[in-house]
This record gives sequence, C-alpha cells and structure tokens, in this order.
Amino acid sequence: MLKQLVFTKSKQVLTAGFGALLVLIVVVTLAGMYGIYSAAPRIEALVPIAVVGGLMLILGAGVALRVSRQIARGEDALYREKELAEVTLHSIGEGVITIDAEGRVDYLNPVAEQYTGWSGADAKGQRLDAVYRVVHEQTGKPVAYPGGDETGVHDMPRGVTVRLLGRSGNACAIRDSYAPIHDSNGNLVGWVVVFHDVSQIEEMAQQLSWQASHDALTGLLNRGEFERRLADLIDSVRKENKQHALMYMDLDNFKTVNDTCGHAAGDELLRQLTTVMQARMRGSDTLARIGGDEFGGLLESCPLDQAVRIANGLREAVRDFRFVWRDKTFGVGVSIGLVTIDGANMSVSSALATADATCYEAKSKGRDRVQVYRPKDHPIGDQSAELQMVSQINHAFETGNFRLYRQKIIALGADNGDEPHYEVLVRMLDQAGNLIPPSGFMPAAERYNLLSSIERWVISSLVEFLHQQHASGAIPHEKTAYTNAFYAVNLSGVSINDNSFPDFLRKLLTRFNLPRGLLCFEVTETTAISNLTKAAQLIHDLKAMGCRFALDDFGIGMSSFAYLKYLPVDYIKIDGVFIRDMAVDPMDHAIVEAINRIAHILGLKTVAEFVEDETTLERLRALKVDYAQGYFIAKPEALTKSPDAEHAVLESA
Repeated sequence: MLKQLVFTKSKQVLTAGFGALLVLIVVVTLAGMYGIYSAAPRIEALVPIAVVGGLMLILGAGVALRVSRQIARGEDALYREKELAEVTLHSIGEGVITIDAEGRVDYLNPVAEQYTGWSGADAKGQRLDAVYRVVHEQTGKPVAYPGGDETGVHDMPRGVTVRLLGRSGNACAIRDSYAPIHDSNGNLVGWVVVFHDVSQIEEMAQQLSWQASHDALTGLLNRGEFERRLADLIDSVRKENKQHALMYMDLDNFKTVNDTCGHAAGDELLRQLTTVMQARMRGSDTLARIGGDEFGGLLESCPLDQAVRIANGLREAVRDFRFVWRDKTFGVGVSIGLVTIDGANMSVSSALATADATCYEAKSKGRDRVQVYRPKDHPIGDQSAELQMVSQINHAFETGNFRLYRQKIIALGADNGDEPHYEVLVRMLDQAGNLIPPSGFMPAAERYNLLSSIERWVISSLVEFLHQQHASGAIPHEKTAYTNAFYAVNLSGVSINDNSFPDFLRKLLTRFNLPRGLLCFEVTETTAISNLTKAAQLIHDLKAMGCRFALDDFGIGMSSFAYLKYLPVDYIKIDGVFIRDMAVDPMDHAIVEAINRIAHILGLKTVAEFVEDETTLERLRALKVDYAQGYFIAKPEALTKSPDAEHAVLESA
C-alpha cells in the first residue's frame, strides 16, 4: 500500500510540469527538508514529498554547483585574459593609448608614458591632443587625430613618419596607426592608438642618403650629386635669366705627395685642401670631389667676372698652402677650367667635358692658373674633336668596329726556337670605314675613362681567338710545343690600378683553356715604376695564372735596373729610342749592350723594338739580343682575315 502510494504520489508530482518542479526545486533548495516535513498534514504525504524533495535537493545542488563552477571558471578566464593583456601592453616595444569616444585618454602603457612624458594617472581624462602631441615631419604642423566620431579619419596620415613632442620638450620620429573600438551593437566607444619609435631607422636612412651623395674622405658632394645639381642649374638657366659658372679643378703636384709619403698622406692632403677651398667660396656655392685629385665647383648666380675672381682667390689659397707630413713640407697648386653655364644646347656631359678640356688647357700652359673657356677662342671643330672621337669609340663598341692586329717578333738566336711571337695591337674603324691607329683614339679613351673597356675587349677577343686556334690544332696541344711562343698585349696604368682586373682575367682563362705562357702582358717602364706596388702585385697574380710579363720601353732611366728586383718580369723590351740609331751612335750601342747584358745576368730575355734596317738587325744578333721587332721585320697585319677596306689602309696604320 505504501509502495503504491509512493508511486502514485510520485507520478502525480512528476507530471505536475516543469514549472512546478522548478518551484519545488527552489522551495526545497531555499526551505530545506525541515520546512517540507512540517508543512505535511498527513504522514502518508510525507514519504513522497520527502523522496521528491530529496531528489530535487540533490538535483538543485548539482545544478547550482555546476553554475558556480562555470562562473568561477569564467572569472578565472577573464582574470587570465586581463593579466595577459596587461602584461602584453607593459612588455611590447610600442606605445599604446586608448581613448573614449569623446577623444579623452583612458589608458597609457609604460612605453606611451615614457615617450609622451605623461603618467597614466595624469593623462586619464585629458584630451588626446594634449597628451599625444604629434606634428608633421616636414611642415611642423599638428596632426589631427580621432575623437568624437569617425569623420575625417580617411584624411589622417597613415604609415608616414611624424614627430612626437614629449611633455618635457623632447622629440622623436615615430610611425603610428589607430583603429576604432565598437561595442556589441556596433556603436563607437573609443579608439586605440599604437606607435613605435623610428628614430634609428630615420638616422640610418639619412646616413645612407648622405653616403650616396657625399665623398667619404672629404665630406664633400660626390660626382653623382654634383652632376645632379649641375643639371638643375642648366635647367634653371632655361627658365630664368641668371648666370652661373662651372669650375673644373685638378691639383698640381698631388702625385708627388702620394708617391713620396704614401696614400695616407695623400688622403690627409685632400682633407686639408677641402677646408682651404671651402673657405674661399660663397655660402651659395657648391664644392664637390669628382675624381681622385679633381674637384668641381658650381657658382650660382655668378657673372663671369665675379667667377674669375673667386677662381683666382681659390687658386691663390691653394698655392699659398703648405702641407706638412712628418718631417717633409710640400707646396701644391691647382689648375682651373672655368665655363659659363648658359643653358644654350648644353647638357651635363658637354658642360663637364668642356670644363675638363679647359682645365687640361690650363695645365698645358704651365699649371697653377685659371683658364676661361670662350667659344670664340675655340672653333667648334677643334673643341668638339675629342668629344666626337669619344662618340666614335662608343659607336665602335656598339657596332663591333674594333679590329685586332699583330706584329711579328722574330727570334735572333737558335736557342729561342722558331715558335711564333707577336705583339697584339688594336685599330678602330670610323663610321666611314677608315682605319684609325691607337694614337688617334687612345688619348680620348684615356681622358674619358674608356681605356679599361678597350683593353678588356682586346684581351677577351684575343683569348677567344687563341682558344679557337688551340681547339682547331693550329696551336699544338703537346705540352712541349710552343714553349717560347707568346702573344703580347699592352696594359695601361688604368688596368694596373683596377682591383677587379685579376678577377676578370681569371674568369676569362677559366672559360677558355689556353696553353700556359701563351698570353703575355706588356707594361711600360714608366707606368710600372709610377705604380710599383700595384704593378708588382699584378705581375705576381697574372704569372700565377700562367701568363708572362714584359717590361716595355725599358732604358729611359738607367736607374730602372734597381726596380727589376721588385718586378718579376720575363722579358725586357729595349726602348726604340736606343735601337733606331745604334748602328751609327756608339752611345746608343753601348746602352743597348749594357741593358742586354744585365738582363741576361738576371735571367731575362730581351726584345729590341723599332728595328728598321738590316744593319741594325745584324748588330743586335752580334750582341746576342734574344728577339727583334720592327717594320723591317714585319708590319702589323690583321689577326684574322679582314675586309678589303682594312687592307687598303693597312700600310698607313
């Protein structure tokens, strides 16, 4: 009966609905078992109510515990997120500022406090523009920042460098960004501003910009920046009625200091002269170092007579300057070419070329002088001849109008073998097909920095030709063959001083396999002595690649023998000045004999140049000179089969 009653009552209670159950749970949870028991009028009602109440109590306690745990976990998560956000904002290298929708500061992280000079407490409630004072880098005008609404946000600077002005007056370059904060309904509730210091980046950028436009040794503008400013002046002349002047300055006797005391002394001389010259120029003038010992000057808004006075004042200051290096004192000078910038059909290259040529004229007239360029004193044909030659040289590169020639060198003794020996020469075809000898274009090539390119073309073309000859069998493959054979190529001081030349040759010889010793390089005695250290190093490097070396035009100064121990050459080419008249001039004969004897003592072979008759040839044989070269033996001939037009002018080459 009790069991049936419990079941029936329980069923009635359980079917009372979720609402009643919820009420019961609440009642049970709040009132407890005692309240339910005292409210029961009959004992039979006690059991089902007690059972159900107990069940509901257990169920309610479980739900409450679960909710409580969920709330606790939520609070822990929120606390962790808050701690993480605070630690992050305190640790990052960027400054962070948050503001409300009205533009008043709500929060500053430590970096923002450091750069603005405001503490978070002092800044709270202040307007952003009072705490975060930012101006444009160039104009210095205040930058508008958000506050109140999003109107005009698209007009604000983004990703550009601005300057932050701190509370204590300090300033630094920064870049910043900002973003709106919205609530769950999309309403704007504030902004977050993030910025970072770019002062070091800006300093590095400025340093790189300075290095790109300035000479590291003197601090003056370099040639590139000088040419840019010259271009601006030329352009301004076309727009404004102003006169400007260009100075091209080349130091006199600088090489003496460099060769006597070394490059450190030369560098110090350039630095001191920079100060001397700057003191004699106006504040609006430009002084630049445009070459090793060459300087350029731009005199803005300067009539010719005033430009002449400035140039002469500068020349006199350099002349009166005395350079002291240790126990030595040197005097130097400067030759100046002065050109008016008139803008009429003038370009940067033509202006510089004219000024350079005028400076060269000053040097040729005795140095330490100012030479003014006046068109009426320089006919167009004469003045532009060298520039026209430069144009032809460039055209020859573009069209392949250089030609290789060779002049045969014969062995005078049986022990030197009968293998071929040649000196390789270069000729150039002009646009009319006429053959121009080296003397016609090499001076212009040297003055306009084209000589190195020509020499590299000659070497590359010769090596490729010899490789083809070797591959075809025209040059034997046996190691013992062609032991003494060589093709000699002239090298100038430009290549000797070119640090990249050995690497150029190494790559070339790696690409084209040649028998060792087949390639020989010639350098004049004067060039070698004036660049002794560089020449010795180059000879060492090239001989390590299997090349040979000859000292050309030897004997001009009899002290030359003292330098031979520093220059590990294989051949000495006796200067033709002594060869031409040795048959009739006893002094020349004695000089040739002495050079030949000393060379043999040193284990070197000798070559006599400019042999022009049989008598001279026999005298050389009698002296046991090893080789002979000259028009009596062979005239230059094309290295490869050439067009008829070239053969027609070969005799005059």
